[in-house]
Amino acid sequence: MPLTISNRSTESDVRTWLNQNGFSGKTAKFDLLELHAIQRPGWIQVFKFCARVKYKPLENGARNSESGNHPGWQDFFGVALEDERERKQNQKTQVWLFDDQVDQQEKLDSVSADLLVCKKGQNGELLGTVLFILVVLTIAIALVSCF
Repeated sequence: MPLTISNRSTESDVRTWLNQNGFSGKTAKFDLLELHAIQRPGWIQVFKFCARVKYKPLENGARNSESGNHPGWQDFFGVALEDERERKQNQKTQVWLFDDQVDQQEKLDSVSADLLVCKKGQNGELLGTVLFILVVLTIAIALVSCF
């Protein structure tokens, strides 16, 4: 089983993006929201997620997605890129949606090319746990140093 991180702020940011791009973000069902990679000291984080989302066309037709417009419920594979430094300047989380895992993996590979990527160990969780602890400690140190 993959390391699934319950990250409410990332989930909230993705839901906001979904609402702004023609989806019903409030009712989205996340099957997976997993930390994929980070950049030292931890400000930049890449998440992968799988979600079942209801599409509702916008009046202006705006949508930033790699997949086609299909009304109704759809399963998507997504990538979210967050930069915690930009959050303070009101920058939005970048989100990409895909119809299949192959396209998602290609985007993950390109976005996280120069980052520390969570590699699965023999049991599939050890390195992910270490990566998660590293992120938490880095953010905690950054917050303590700000005060």
